Amino acid sequence: MRWPLGCGRAAALATVLAVTGVAGCSKSNEQAAAQALADAGVQELLRKIPADTPYAFISFGGSARQMIEKVYASVSPLMERVGPMIEQMPTDDEWAPLAKAIFAEFRAVVKEGGIDRTGIDVDGKAALYGIGVLPAMRVSLKDPQAFRDLLGRVQTAGNVTIPVCKLGDADYWCGTAGEFKIAAAIVSGELVMGVAPAAMADRVFELLFGKTAPERSLADSPKLRDLLTTYQLGKHNAGYIDARVIVEGFLGEGDPLNKEILAALSPKLVEKWPQLTQVCKDEVRGLAGVAPMLVFGTEAMDASGFTAKFAVELRSDLAQEIKALRASVPGLSKEVRGEAMFAMGGGIDVGKTIEMTLRKGAEVTKAPYQCPELAELNQMAAKIGQDTSSIPKWVPGLRGGSLVLTDIKMSGFLPSSITAHAVLAASDPRAIYEAVRPELPMIAAYEFSDDGAVKTLPDNTIPFVNGIAYGAKAGTGFVLAVGPGSEATVSKLLAAPEVKDPPMALFAYDLARMMAQLEPLLGMAGQQEELKALFGMYQVFGPSGYEMYAEDSGLVFTAGMTLR
Repeated sequence: MRWPLGCGRAAALATVLAVTGVAGCSKSNEQAAAQALADAGVQELLRKIPADTPYAFISFGGSARQMIEKVYASVSPLMERVGPMIEQMPTDDEWAPLAKAIFAEFRAVVKEGGIDRTGIDVDGKAALYGIGVLPAMRVSLKDPQAFRDLLGRVQTAGNVTIPVCKLGDADYWCGTAGEFKIAAAIVSGELVMGVAPAAMADRVFELLFGKTAPERSLADSPKLRDLLTTYQLGKHNAGYIDARVIVEGFLGEGDPLNKEILAALSPKLVEKWPQLTQVCKDEVRGLAGVAPMLVFGTEAMDASGFTAKFAVELRSDLAQEIKALRASVPGLSKEVRGEAMFAMGGGIDVGKTIEMTLRKGAEVTKAPYQCPELAELNQMAAKIGQDTSSIPKWVPGLRGGSLVLTDIKMSGFLPSSITAHAVLAASDPRAIYEAVRPELPMIAAYEFSDDGAVKTLPDNTIPFVNGIAYGAKAGTGFVLAVGPGSEATVSKLLAAPEVKDPPMALFAYDLARMMAQLEPLLGMAGQQEELKALFGMYQVFGPSGYEMYAEDSGLVFTAGMTLR
């Protein structure tokens, strides 16, 4: 059963509670979604997008100006240094004038006050969506004439002329790429762009330019509202990719326009449609229902950075099974993103994962797919569990691990100080030690116990690494730390309580801190001014990264970047 997205109705809420035993969406989530969609401009935008579009990304008008200006301010010095070098490039290549023209415009845009030079409204609404599987885009313009002037300057300086085509009595910029036709136009204060098969260009572009309206639009569908409610989005932008709509098109079903565009793109696909049995269609639809939707959006965006969310919606029973695989790794939590210079890790119960994989393989083997096109899935399932004797006995006890670089100080090309730690979470660290020791006899020289006691190694045991401490604890795992305070770090991590909602994956980095340690190398390299400008650009990017969580709706990634 697919996780119900509509949280506003009592029946849907009752279904969720009965099937999954969890609470539904809050009233505040519904209100935020309703507020985002109540805007007249958003509704006008949604009325131009087909309800059965396979994918859509909608910007509700939350301003990105502060963030863009801050990033552009860091990029501008580099553009000023690189600009003269670009201007001196040889012009014997026919595309060189165009490349220079585009660079000159970008150089002007990133200068202070240049953000509106393109005419694009960075505070306005926008949409990227599919007409069939092919992309279409709508962007609000603050100054349509400024955009026309931009194109004029690029064409003149780049020695190119963008062709103009007609659709009825309307002109639009056009081009071709193989069997596709590309179109762009300014329509009612929007820059509109799209792609279509040449044979269907007029029909698709009439829809793109608003000469005809979709039979049913995204404004008529509850899909976007439900996604905003479930995933607590709507402040800035949100989008989705609907696997079910895509699958329906490839099966020769669903929205007629989606089918026609697929047929124009792949005539051989049409030949297969009559051969597809109902059993095949149902089984393929079942596969699409495993992960029916990808959802993404930005929750905050300002001068201090942004936070975003990306979710893989899963069938409710599978989502619950994956939640059961979560495992806590000492010290691994969302706070790491703001503390570490670099970090990566994840927590997953390997034993439960193996059991789940074997169970799923057995389920398919017991009730194999009947569709010939899915025969490979039956073969893969049959191979699962054929020989599990090769799996070492200690492997099911693994719970994940992490590598965290807290700080590093450079002296020339070599590190003078490193503060870091590594964790291998496991239920039985002694079993791992005994299994690994024959392969790494050098570790036998160092004392091992799994009682949580902290031990140290002499400095220079590992080149350039001092302050080495380590320890192991049954039911927790191994911890190795280096640098100042390493003994306290090992002790703290071995005694850390389990995290209630641990991330299944984490990746974090701080570019500004990394680049600050590389600055001493500037004196050893040529073209110092260009390198300084490059390093200066990176200094604006602070703690960044993502965490992946297993939730009732599926796998949810929280991502973000801090600007300094």
